[in-house]
This record gives sequence, structure tokens and C-alpha cells, in this order.
Amino acid sequence: MQAPKRRSGRDNTSSMSRIPARLNVLLGIVVIMLGALGWRLGSLQLVQGDKFKAEINSAESSVEQVNVQRGIIYDSTGKALVTNSGSQAITYTKPRNTSEQSMYKTANEVGDFVKIDTKQLSDANKIKYYIQDEGRAAELAKLGNISSAPGTDAYVKALTDYADKNSDEIKLSESQKNKAMIFQKMENAYALSTVYLKEKDVTQTEIASVGERQSKMPGVNVGIYYQRKGSSNTDKSLEGVVGGVSKSGLPEDQVNALINKGYSRDDSVGTSGLEQQYEDVLKGTKRRMEITVDKDGKTSQKVLYPGKAGSNLRLTINAEYQENVQKILRDNMPGGLTQGAYAVVMNPKTGGVYAMGGVNRTETGNLQDDAMATINRAEVVGSVVKPAMIVNGLMHNVITTTDNTIVDQPISVAGTPVKASYFNKNGSQSIPLTVPMALEVSSNSYVMQVMLKLAGKPYTPGMSLQDVDTSIFQTMREGFNRFGLGVKTGIDLPGETAGLRGTSDRAHIGNALDESFGQYDTYTTMQLAQYVSTIANGGYRMKAHVVESVDERSEDGKNDLTQQTMAPQSLGSVGWTPAQRELIWQGMDQVVNGSSPFVTGAPLKTLKPGIYAKTGTAETFTNGQETLTSSLIAFSPDHDVALAVVVPGVSKDAEFVNMNIAKEVYNAYWKDIEAKK
Repeated sequence: MQAPKRRSGRDNTSSMSRIPARLNVLLGIVVIMLGALGWRLGSLQLVQGDKFKAEINSAESSVEQVNVQRGIIYDSTGKALVTNSGSQAITYTKPRNTSEQSMYKTANEVGDFVKIDTKQLSDANKIKYYIQDEGRAAELAKLGNISSAPGTDAYVKALTDYADKNSDEIKLSESQKNKAMIFQKMENAYALSTVYLKEKDVTQTEIASVGERQSKMPGVNVGIYYQRKGSSNTDKSLEGVVGGVSKSGLPEDQVNALINKGYSRDDSVGTSGLEQQYEDVLKGTKRRMEITVDKDGKTSQKVLYPGKAGSNLRLTINAEYQENVQKILRDNMPGGLTQGAYAVVMNPKTGGVYAMGGVNRTETGNLQDDAMATINRAEVVGSVVKPAMIVNGLMHNVITTTDNTIVDQPISVAGTPVKASYFNKNGSQSIPLTVPMALEVSSNSYVMQVMLKLAGKPYTPGMSLQDVDTSIFQTMREGFNRFGLGVKTGIDLPGETAGLRGTSDRAHIGNALDESFGQYDTYTTMQLAQYVSTIANGGYRMKAHVVESVDERSEDGKNDLTQQTMAPQSLGSVGWTPAQRELIWQGMDQVVNGSSPFVTGAPLKTLKPGIYAKTGTAETFTNGQETLTSSLIAFSPDHDVALAVVVPGVSKDAEFVNMNIAKEVYNAYWKDIEAKK
């Protein structure tokens, strides 16, 4: 038998020979890459080495923005209500890539010469400052049996955790607390941003000490801090209108949003009143500085843009008149349960506010100035709403300018207490009233019957309201809204309220009667001023405002240029006819000058020049006791002045306080404003 042939070794040899070939290719590629890398490294070191070495040793620079003076706020006569007070301050511009240890050394150097308030020193920064010292850190590590290598993140975390749990072992002297607070402020700064280390009560010794040792205090400089300063003779009631600015940097609840807008953490920003509303124009444009930090940490500055101070505001408010209105409210405000007294005087053609006075009674019985209550406090105001209610009826043609006689009688509907006019409570008289007569005697019955006509259900004694559609509430409110009642006035101040609307479901349909004569929804004093201004100017709801113009500050600070004048802005038109307007004017004239034995505004007849008005009395409860809200709207047909007064919580014997206040406020207007035009 023939033995099988042995397989030739050729294939095996060929297979083995292919492996080294692949390795050779890979090796060749690696050699080429290493050669390229070596060439590039040599190029960087030999050809460009001096360049990169110079960059490493050269100064680093960045553009930093520095605050400028805020705009000044003036009253209508040019009297400054709030200005700026500049003082020297110690600042810190945080170098880029600086270490905590470097800031620690700088803080200790500064702390030897500069004393600051340490009330805001946090426990976390107290610990962070404490463990920057190697000796103290080592002692803590020994006490806490910390085995991590010093300087590592694990070591710092372990030290911090131990110190946090054993805070009684972290003891700092007053001097060390001072330095720790400076360290905290430095820590909170962003790279190449400038913060104040000390902005108030900086002594000349501190300034000199910093100036002499700047080489040992990288980033520390002497700067200017601007503080808001109110006029010492400005009426206190205007403080709320002017508002305030943050005193210790950005408000905590707005930090992130404001930083995104370009603010620095240490910036002051308007937090209330006009300071908040006009922040964008008051803050100005920051000065731009090029901050250079050399290799030794020494900083220098170069002005790239000098900055632009904030624009000034000129108000429509006359500060002297405002003060007098405030005094009138205080002097006439009744005692007892009276909660406050509020008045707004407005130019009906422009919506500009001449004065907005407010006095609150606190829980302790003291009086507190609060002009902002005229826009953020709403009350039921009673019969002052009747002109608007009647116009609503006229515009829906349920009454007309030639056919508007309605008999005053008590309104008795099923399931609702009898409601009547004050002069005809028992229905002993059957008095036919036209629109002017109804306003003159302030007939509740008249407007309730107008409401029922609007609902398509004319009054019949004993009728039910259950088939009255609840949409009647919306119909009435739309009529009120056209004049400015129940909607915001658009005033250029934060915090305005639109008031509260009563429930308008089926269960509350009986309150539609109350709504018609001002005993249900609530309105602010500013809304009443806008409302009566709308009546006075012929039917245009003018946007309320307290800023007359925004003025650009001149370089010499003396000849400001007007950037923007707040032009009168209409928010809508009533849409009534001249005949309908004339009917309302006639009625408000008769409120003051009428001959009826039930005329409601006769005490105002002595005012010269004369006025047209509508009084109001709303029944309320204060601390469980029956009280009244005494209100009034008025305007002078021959002058650009309209007035609203609201006094809530008065007793029955003080219900005419509205007219006492109105007379004095008008007399002060002629003296303080008209006589000086």
C-alpha cells in the first residue's frame, strides 16, 4: 500500500511570511507619525518657543465694566427728590485663574489695614478661611484622623466635613473674622469682575495703606461708590413712589436673571417704586476699563469708554403740593375705626398725576404715610360709580337722552332684602327722576332699575331675579371698564392692582343690585381719578403716569436734554355721544349746585372756581362694626384738574369727610400749582 504524500510546507511558509509584512506596514506608519510629531515639537520649541514663553510671562487683560452714577429724580418744578452721594471705596478685581491660597494671602494683607462689617460672614466661608492655613489644617486633620494627602480634593472635603460637624473647634479672633469676611467677598467675585470690599466709611488711612501696598494686594484698588440719597426736605409720602435700590448687591431672588442681563453681583438695582420701574434708564451705561494683570499679579487700568451717567426723571408730581395733600389727609382723617385716607389729583387731559396722597392707620393706631396705597389698595366706593352705570344704560338704549325718567321706589325682589334710596327708604314718596336729578340726589333705586332694564327684566314689585342672566355682571363691568373702573390704570409704577370682583354665579345674582350702585366690586383711588378724568375730558381713558420726561444728563450737569416726553396716551374711548356726556355733566353740576332738598354735594358749592362732583357712601364692616367708606370724584369744568378721595372705615357722623378733604385739596391746588403757572 502506498503511503500518503506529505503536504507540502509551502502554504505554511507563505502564511507566516504575510504577518511580518503587515507589522512592517504598521511600524512604518508609526515611525512616520513619530517623525511628524517630533518635527512639530521641534518647530514649537525652536521656532516659536520665544513667542509662547513671552505670552506666558506677559500680562493678561480683560475688559471690565464699572458702575456710573444713577439718574436723578426731580419733581415737576425741578426740585431734586433723590440724588447720588459719592464716596471712596476699596475694590477688588479678581485676577483670572487666581487660587484660593493667593486670595487668602491678599485678604490677610488687606485685613491688616482695612476693617469691614463681618455680620454677613457665613459659616462655610469661615471654615474655608480657617483651613487655608496649613498649620490649622494639619491640626484639624489630626483631630479628625484624616488620612488623605494634604492638598488633595479629598483632604479639603474631609477637613470641611469635620469642621462643619465640630464648629466649636473653629475659633477666629475679631481680626481673623475681618480677614475671613474680606476673603469671602473675594471668593464670591467672578474672574476679572470688580466687587466692593468696603464701600462705606472708608478712612483716609485705609486708602493710603492700600495705595502704598498694592504690589502685595493684587487686584485691590481704590474706587468710587455711589449711594442713593433722598432730599431731607422731601415729603415722606413720596419715598414709596420714588422707591429704593438694593444696598448689598443684587437681590438674592433675582441674582441669576440680573447677571444674565449684564449686572455684577455687587451692583445696586432698583427694587421698588420708580427706581424699579425705570431701572433701565436710571442705571446709565457702565464705564469700560481694560484691566491688566502682569506676571507678578500687579494690576493696571486703562479707560476704554468713560461711561454715561443714568438719565434723569422729571415727574408730573409737585412735591410741595404732594406734601400739602398729605397733611390735609392726616389732619382730616377721623379717628375710631377709620382705616386710612387717600386722594389722587390728576390732569384729566394727560393722565399726569399732580399728587397721590395716602395715610394708613396701623394696628397700633399710628398713622403711616403710604402714597402707593392709592394704586394697591382697593375699596368698595359706593355711589361714585353711578355716572358710569347710567352711561351704560344710555349706550344700551334702555334709557335715552330724551326719555330717561324713572320713579324712585324701594326695590323689593324675591329672596333679597329690600333696597332703597336713602331719602325714600320706606317708599312713602313716588318721585320721578331724570338722569341729572338721579345723580343730584344719588338715587340707588334709579340705577338698580337701569340694571334690570339692561338685563331685559324691567322692575316689578316682588319679581324674582332667578330668570335674570348672570351675564348682567359682565355687562355692567364692561361699562365700568370703559371709564377705568375695575381695570389697571397703566400707571408707571410697580404693584398696581385692578381690585377685586365679587362672585357672579347664580347663587349671587342678588348682588347684581349692589353692583349697580358701587356696593360689590372694589376699586383703587387711582382708578377713581382716571374714571373722573375720563368724564371730564369728554370720554377718553388716559393712561395714568407720574413721569413727565426722561432727560439726558449734560456733561456739566446743568443743561439736561430731554430724551423722551411722556406723550398723553389714550387707553380707549367710552364711545358716548355729546348729548350723553352733557347729561352726565349736568347731573354732576347739580350734585354741587342743585336745588333739591336731598342734594348730596352742597358743601362743595363754596369752592371757587366751581367744580362738578359725585359723592359716594358705601356700607361696610370694620372689626365687626358697621362703618362707611366715604368717597368722592370731582373735576373743574374750566381747568385741567380732577380729584378722587376715598376714606374707608368711617363712622356715620364722619361720612362727609370726603367733602372736607376735597375742598382743602382743591384750595391747595389753586395756591400751589395754578397760581404759580
